[in-house]
Amino acid sequence: MRTRSSEKRDKTVSLDPKFDEQKQLVLSELGGVISLDDETVIRSLYHHVAPESAIDTFLKKSRFYSLTQHRWKLPRSCAKLLNNDFHTPFLNVLSSILKHFWGDSAAQGTREVIDTHSTDLQHCEADSVIHHSRPSLVIKAQGPSFQLPYTKPGETQPKVGYSSIALCIEIQAEKDEIPIFDQLVRVAIYARQLFIHQPNRLFARILVLSEQHVRLFHFDRSGVQYTPLLNFHNNPHTFVRLVLGLSSPNESDIGLDDSIQWATQDGRKVSGTLRTRDANNEYIIYPLATIQPFFFNGNIRGRSTICWSVRDPITNEKLVVKDSWRSEERLSEHVFLQDAVGVSGVVQMVTCEPDRCDTKSMRGDALPAGFRNRIQTRIVMKAYGKSIKKYTSAKQLFCALRDAIAGKPDAEPGNRGVLIDLDIAMRRNLNKLADCQMGTRLYQSVAVLKSCITAHPFPHDHLDDLEAFLYVLVHIMWTYDSDGVAHPDHEMLSNWDGYSHDCFVLATLKGGYLTSDYVPIEIQERWPSPCVDLIVAFNTFIDPLMRKKMMLAQLPPAVRNGRENVFTTNAIQHYTHILQFFDTAIEALDRPDTWRVLDSSNDLSDKSASPCTSTSQAVAEPASNLLESHRSSLKRASDNYPDDQPLAKRSNPPRSSSTPLVPLPRSTRESPVPSPT
Repeated sequence: MRTRSSEKRDKTVSLDPKFDEQKQLVLSELGGVISLDDETVIRSLYHHVAPESAIDTFLKKSRFYSLTQHRWKLPRSCAKLLNNDFHTPFLNVLSSILKHFWGDSAAQGTREVIDTHSTDLQHCEADSVIHHSRPSLVIKAQGPSFQLPYTKPGETQPKVGYSSIALCIEIQAEKDEIPIFDQLVRVAIYARQLFIHQPNRLFARILVLSEQHVRLFHFDRSGVQYTPLLNFHNNPHTFVRLVLGLSSPNESDIGLDDSIQWATQDGRKVSGTLRTRDANNEYIIYPLATIQPFFFNGNIRGRSTICWSVRDPITNEKLVVKDSWRSEERLSEHVFLQDAVGVSGVVQMVTCEPDRCDTKSMRGDALPAGFRNRIQTRIVMKAYGKSIKKYTSAKQLFCALRDAIAGKPDAEPGNRGVLIDLDIAMRRNLNKLADCQMGTRLYQSVAVLKSCITAHPFPHDHLDDLEAFLYVLVHIMWTYDSDGVAHPDHEMLSNWDGYSHDCFVLATLKGGYLTSDYVPIEIQERWPSPCVDLIVAFNTFIDPLMRKKMMLAQLPPAVRNGRENVFTTNAIQHYTHILQFFDTAIEALDRPDTWRVLDSSNDLSDKSASPCTSTSQAVAEPASNLLESHRSSLKRASDNYPDDQPLAKRSNPPRSSSTPLVPLPRSTRESPVPSPT
C-alpha cells in the first residue's frame, strides 16, 4: 500500500510529552526575540571554511545536487514520500557534504550525520524531572569538547546524546509547517540542552529545513535571533557553508570555547585544562580539578555564570575560575574585586580577562535597535568553602551569613562566610536608582521591586542589601532543615520567584510577609528556636524601615527635603543591629538547654503548634524579647560586645568554625520573555 504523510500528523512528535514544562523553562530565558529582516546574516557566515571554487567543484561532482535543475536531490513535497520517510534524503545530502569536505575526519567518525527523529535524547535538569526531545537529525561529534552520554551502570550506551552533538537540525514538511513562535520554542529546547551538556559553549545555532527552505536560529547570552527563510536550492553555496561551519572540526566555528579542553578515554572525559592570561598578560594553563564546573545553571540568556575548580600548575593551590557575561553598560566585576583587595569577607582575585568576547561579534553585521550586547569576563580567584547550601549545621549556616553581612570595607575580618559574587555590584554613594531588572527576583527588596512603578524611587542602598540577606535566609530555612537536608519548595517562595507575577504583586507579597512575622509550623519544627527567633527579629527590624522608605518614595524629592538621608546616615547602626541578632542566635545555638519547645502558647506562626525536635523543655527568650533586648543596643560601647563575636567595624579574630561557606550565587534570570509577534 502506498502511504503518504498525513495532514493530521502530530506536530509535537519530536518532543517529550511534557512539552509544556519544557516550554516554560525556555521562555523565561529567551528575552527579546530578534527577527532579522533580510538574508544578510545567513549569507555572511562561514566564508572561511571553503572557497567558492571548492564548493563549485563539489556541486559539479555531487550526485546529490543537479546543476541543470538547480536543486538538491530532495523531495519537492514530503507528502508524496512512501512510508513518511522524509529524513533519509536530507541525511544523504548532509552526509555527502561532510564526506567531501572533511574527508578523513568524517570517515573516522569525528563528524557524522545521525537520524534521531525517533530517538529520545535525554535532558539534564536541575530538579528530578525527566525530559527528552528528538531533533530530526544531528551531527554527532568527537573531539576535545565532546563525550558520550552519561549512563547508569547496566544501561546500554546510547549512540548519541546532547553531550556529543555539534548541530541539531529540525525538518518540517512545508504543508505541516508550524508557526514561527512554535518553531522557536522547539529549537530553543534543543539549544538549551546543548548549553547544559556542553558548558564551554558560547553560542548554539540550529537549522530548520523544509523541502525548499532553510532558517537559522542563533542563541547566545543576549537571547535569540532568527533569519528569514532562504531557498537553499537557489543558494547552494550558502547552504554548503552553513553545513560545513556548523559541523567544523574547528570547535570555535561551532560555538565552543576552545580555551577549555578535555582528554577522553573510551568516549568519556577523564581530564581537562583551562587556558587564560596571568597578571603579566601571558597565557597560563590550569589543570581542571574536576571534569565538570561546580556551579552552572545552564540558562541561555543573562550572566550565565559558570565556575570551574582548577589548580595552580606550579603550587597546586586550588583556585576558582569564574566565567560570566555582563551587560555592556555595566562595569566589569574585576573592577570591584580590585577595590576589594585585602578586604576580609570578600573573594580575592588572582587575575582576570575582562573582555574575552561579546555577543555582538557572534551575530554578524546586522544589529537591530534594542540589541543588548553582553561581554564575557573570566576571573581567577582564591578558593574558599562550599556554597552556603552545603552547610551541615544551623550554627555553620548562621556563622557564614553573619560574616558575609559583615564583609564590608573596614569590617571585622570574619571568614566563615565570604562574598564571591560581585558581578552586578555597584559603588556606594553614587545615588544609582534601584532597578527591578537587576538582580535575582527571589531576593529583591520591596523597594527594588517597586522601583519600576514608583514615581520617585530611592537609590539602591544598604537596606536593600540587608533585606536581600533576609530573603536568602528565608529561602534556606523554608527549603532545608537545620542539618542541611532539602525539603520540598514552599509555596511562598514559589510565588516570590514567579515571573507570572509583576513586580508590584511580588512587592506586596513580600511586604505582607515582613508585616506578619510568619514562620510556618513545619519550619519551626525543623529549626532550633534561636534560628526562628532570629528570622522573626530580622523581619521586625526591616519592616518599619522598609515602610518608611516606601512612604517617602511617594513624595517628590523637593517635598522629602532630605529626610531620606536618615537611612544612609544610620547604615553602621543598621548593620550592627543585624549582626547582634546573629551573634545572639549563634551564642544560643551552643546552649541547647535553653531552646524553646513549641506549644500553642508560643507558636510564632499563630497556628496550632506541634512538638519541636529539641528534647529540652526549657523555654528560651521569645523573638519579641530578642528584638526588644536590642532596642537600646546602639548606645552600647563596643567593649560591651561579646569577645568572640565582634562588631561589624571591629578588628578582632573571627570565631572558630568549620569549613567556610559562601553565599548562594545569583541567578541569571532577568526579565520575563515577551511573546514574539
